[in-house]
Amino acid sequence: MSHEDEKRGVIPFFKVNGKSFSFQRDQLTPTEKVSMEKDNLMMAILDTIGEGVMTINFNMRITSFNRAAERITGVSATEAIGRRCRDVFCGKGKVDPSCTTGCPIRMAAWQMKPVSIKRTIVNKDGDPVIISSTGSILYDLDNHPVGGMGTFVDVTSLEKMKTGCRGKKYILGNVVGKNKKMMEIYELIEAISDSGANVLIQGESGTGKGLIASAIHFSSINRKGPFVHVNCASIPENLLESELFGHVRGAFTGAVSDRQGKLELAQKGTLFLDEIGELNPGMQAKLLKVTEDKQFERVGGSKTIHADVRIISASNKDLPKAIQNNAFREDLYYRLNVIPIFMPPLRERMDDIPLLIDDFLEKLNINMNRQVKEVSVKALDILLNYSWPGNVRELENILEYAFIHCKGPIIDVQHLPTALKVLSEGAIDAAAPQSIFASSNKVPSKTVDLKMLHKTLEDCRWSKIEAAKRINVSRTTLWRMMKKYGLLK
Repeated sequence: MSHEDEKRGVIPFFKVNGKSFSFQRDQLTPTEKVSMEKDNLMMAILDTIGEGVMTINFNMRITSFNRAAERITGVSATEAIGRRCRDVFCGKGKVDPSCTTGCPIRMAAWQMKPVSIKRTIVNKDGDPVIISSTGSILYDLDNHPVGGMGTFVDVTSLEKMKTGCRGKKYILGNVVGKNKKMMEIYELIEAISDSGANVLIQGESGTGKGLIASAIHFSSINRKGPFVHVNCASIPENLLESELFGHVRGAFTGAVSDRQGKLELAQKGTLFLDEIGELNPGMQAKLLKVTEDKQFERVGGSKTIHADVRIISASNKDLPKAIQNNAFREDLYYRLNVIPIFMPPLRERMDDIPLLIDDFLEKLNINMNRQVKEVSVKALDILLNYSWPGNVRELENILEYAFIHCKGPIIDVQHLPTALKVLSEGAIDAAAPQSIFASSNKVPSKTVDLKMLHKTLEDCRWSKIEAAKRINVSRTTLWRMMKKYGLLK
């Protein structure tokens, strides 16, 4: 706006498709003038803070953009206001699908509460910028939603420093790990990035099969398509067919209109079938037809629909054994298991625990606006001497428990669940596949001397888990014996 415009009382409103809209101050009613002055005062306040702040309407178009937002994105408020936020945050290139699936404001609308995440945007110059962003919903005086607000800070430098410490190759999407088995999985995912072949992920519950499925999708040629997740164990059998294939009006009682199934919703993308081993024989036969013919019909319909979908399956069951017991179709297994991935349990990748702790604490700090820095050496020692029957999910739950009970910057032994603290005294057998909330009265069955301990360790190839099982002691007790006899490497 020019100086002459200011003198004439011309007020800039917004800019859309290169066209500016403005009006004269003397055209405003007294109420509108008061409202405008309040808005100007609010923006003056927002311009003084260091966080980027923007607001959007229901069409995802930006309605305000403060100076910090201008600095972080390189886009001026005049350029930003009136445009879709994805056009501002994705630069001049193609829109990243994660801008929709990972939008904190959309997530806040779904969850009905503020959501904080870390994501990467592209500034005006085309450079990636890592931001820590919080999305929330804006309400009017009558508590009706009127739009959304996002606040964000540039954490690029901090993330680069952390990446330099722990290695970029240790992270793939939301999957964290540097263990040899995890590195092999990363390499496999990278190798199949140009393939649309079906993938079967097998592993114990809580190992992160869903995260691996997501990483495969967003690293693949289908990444621009949808990623649709179906938990086959959580949907009743009588509804699962309709959920997967959809139905036509009148197909059954309650089918009042045509409905798309998950297969249609996943077109040109990925369908993730979790707990595939829970499918009944009838559903297995129908899914086999999809994998063979790449087509299906809705429930009650006759129209054949082409299935342009990649299927990623996951199971914590031993499917080859299920085949032997006639509980799973062998032909379907081989259709789904074109590219097999086996997720190692956490007890086989204990060297990843410090990395996982760091990652979980970072997320908890953002979500709860805290500054917990680390886990103490004693607490870490307990975590490293537990067998983790619940795998990574159990570690995450324990850290959240400790995070809530910790009031300072360091999580210590007293902040851990009671049952896990007892582990430090050798009362719980850490080698046994049980939860920390299960009790155990197991005690060493015999006295172990140096010779016996050394031979047991050698027979078990120095696996502490196997050695502890053989001599009937906890891993903590075994560790103390090894320390006593000078056998710790």
